[in-house]
Amino acid sequence: MKKLLSILVLSFLFNASISAEETKNEYDDIILDEAQTYVLNNLQEDFTTCYSYYKIAEEGISRGREVDEKTLAGFKRSSDISLESAYLIGQQLGMKTEAMSARVKMSFARMQDEMGSDFINFSIILDKYGIFCRDLIEKTGERMKYWEDKFK
Repeated sequence: MKKLLSILVLSFLFNASISAEETKNEYDDIILDEAQTYVLNNLQEDFTTCYSYYKIAEEGISRGREVDEKTLAGFKRSSDISLESAYLIGQQLGMKTEAMSARVKMSFARMQDEMGSDFINFSIILDKYGIFCRDLIEKTGERMKYWEDKFK
């Protein structure tokens, strides 16, 4: 997954045209145009949201009476992929680690509010984020295309 995401991100960076409004990435010499910055910023936010969702789901399942280790491992793997993807994209954007951490905290807080800080209401975020996050990991290219189209 990491290789696929890296290939998608790099191909997006090299195939898009560079506009007059550019942002220099402080981590390397790649210059992002306004559209690329928009797409990657939103994609980073999506992965951050999914990281929070998977971590909350993981905790909720681990609290259950009958813990399904296979499901728990799947949520753990998905949270790891989401966090790694968010971090890699954040690096491409030149985001500081503190900014990425702040996004994660805000995302957790938003989901906690949606559930009323009670795991009995987990179905609220399951319904809202479950399929979205699965698709984000499995079809990252489609989500990038969504943000590209939305920018236009």
